[in-house]
Amino acid sequence: MILVLSSLEATAALAKAFADCVTGSPSLPPVLLRGQLGAGKTTFIRELVQSLPGSEDAEVSSPSFNLLNLYPTTPPVGHFDLYRTSGMGFGADLEETLFAPDHFCLLEWAEFLPKESRPDSYIEMVWTVEGETRSVELAALGPEASDLLTCVVNAFSI
Repeated sequence: MILVLSSLEATAALAKAFADCVTGSPSLPPVLLRGQLGAGKTTFIRELVQSLPGSEDAEVSSPSFNLLNLYPTTPPVGHFDLYRTSGMGFGADLEETLFAPDHFCLLEWAEFLPKESRPDSYIEMVWTVEGETRSVELAALGPEASDLLTCVVNAFSI
């Protein structure tokens, strides 16, 4: 499925739909985000985190230098930035957070996640930008991800 986001408000509405669907959800498949620099990945994550309970204590920024930021939201969010990990593998400490059942994980630059570290179920978001418009191609792999994506699509409105 491809969504066209023509404004920051549309990106925020998509993020809010995700936040509404993961709040209280029994399963939290990660979201793997790919796309060029400036495509809106970090903006989407910031809007999503700010839509979750507990976000008043979360300062969202790209975790480029430490690879992972944890936000004290409900559910807790693990925000990965894998840009600098190309060819380095994925450490056990990062995998621990990625596979923690109580964390909702968002991975920027997911193309650098080694295939052997990919979870069984996840949502993939491929971001493209043209002028002020962002397009997001969404796909779900696995039943938990399919359920989450169905919820998001039903909750999303601009």
